[in-house]
Order: sequence, then C-alpha cells, then structure tokens
Amino acid sequence: MSNIQAQLDQLFELEKQLNIFLNNEEYEQFQEQQVVFTNKIQALLDTHSQEDLISILKPLKQLQNKLAQLEERSADCSKQLKEKSLVLKRNKKIKAYK
Repeated sequence: MSNIQAQLDQLFELEKQLNIFLNNEEYEQFQEQQVVFTNKIQALLDTHSQEDLISILKPLKQLQNKLAQLEERSADCSKQLKEKSLVLKRNKKIKAYK
C-alpha cells in the first residue's frame, strides 16, 4: 500500500509543478511535464487492483478536481497566447504599412 501512496504523492507534486509552470509562463516545460504526468497517472491505474484504487478513492477525487482546475487554467493560458499572437501579427502588419 505504501507504493500506491508514494505514487499518489508524486502525482500531487507533479500537479503543483504544472501549476508553477503555468504561473511562470513556462509553457514548453508545462507540455513536457504534462506528458510525464499523464503517463504516471496511467501507470498508477494500470499497476493496481480495483480494490487498491478504491482504498484511495478520496485522494483520487481530489486529484481529479485539481486536474480539472489545471485543465481550465491551461485552456485560459492557451487562449491568452493566441490573442497575444493575433495582436502581434496585426501590429506587424500595421507597422509594415506605415
């Protein structure tokens, strides 16, 4: 059971790190660690029995909620980056016409 708790603790730490990457606008690192995070979640689910996972249901629900918040923040950041990009492109075109 300590192995499953260690994996769970590691997932919560990775979730915190992903938030830090978003806060610092380190989007490449965010994307790289997002893949690692996804793989670790899949490994947790694949390597433990249903009974083991049920025993940590409450922390898994907490992680699920944190993931939903992280996904929302990521989508907001992506939207903001697209908007900034469009503004920069528009400004370049305006400067080119001057």
